[in-house]
Amino acid sequence: MAMLQGQRAIVTGGGSGIGRATAKRFASEGARVCVADLDGATAESVAKEIDEAGGEAFALRTDVSSVEANDAMVAAVVDRFGGVDVAYLNAGIAEASTILDGDLDVWNRVLAVNLSGVFFGLRAVAPAMIAAGGGSIVITASVAGLRGGAGMPSYYATKHGVVGLMKAAATEFAEQKIRVNAVCPGVIDTPILGPVHGVKEITEGILGRGHLLGRVGQAPEVAALVAFLASDQSAFITGAAYPVDGGMTAAVGIGSGPGDVDPETAELLEKMLQRER
Repeated sequence: MAMLQGQRAIVTGGGSGIGRATAKRFASEGARVCVADLDGATAESVAKEIDEAGGEAFALRTDVSSVEANDAMVAAVVDRFGGVDVAYLNAGIAEASTILDGDLDVWNRVLAVNLSGVFFGLRAVAPAMIAAGGGSIVITASVAGLRGGAGMPSYYATKHGVVGLMKAAATEFAEQKIRVNAVCPGVIDTPILGPVHGVKEITEGILGRGHLLGRVGQAPEVAALVAFLASDQSAFITGAAYPVDGGMTAAVGIGSGPGDVDPETAELLEKMLQRER
């Protein structure tokens, strides 16, 4: 039987990249999926892909930085599917900045989406899962939640915060049979890479050097781990943050972060990190 057969799932940031791959993986494993994204058109496109492949999904434009939007998202899923069993809180942004000279608007914007957005999502989905008798929540952190680096303090801070918030939620929700875990991707070949997305000379060259496996990751590789953590196959796992990073956090090497590369590459990374996942 498929890992998520009959499960009712939410994927935020589901319109592209890791979110898109995970929404499709959830559906292929038997889940009914709400594809939530700030970009309603991309969410619609993913939901259509799932439907055309024989799955069941619907799209919802959702701003995760809004309490009301998170509550409305969960209400829509309960109305459509009758409850919530699985939530993948994946939506996030990254913007280049510095501590001394960075724009405070960047700091506030990244915190609003990456950290407050997860907090609001947890508050919204937990009651529905309690009503369903339990569930599984997976959150996207990052290798940036396990180490430091230069050039994006708001991103590092929020992703470290997400790991701590995940552990707090796992502790608080355990009695309600809700498991909470996080995935920590390395560099993944998604649209966040901008013009070098899919360019092997970059993904297996400049960017690949930061990973022991010599390449960046692919979104379905992260989705496979998320699906496992969402399913009953990981029934004894909660409160854990799992790297899926090609060995990036196992060893420090050339190209392992924006502060470890040559100026030309650092400029390229800075431009990429200003794009929304």
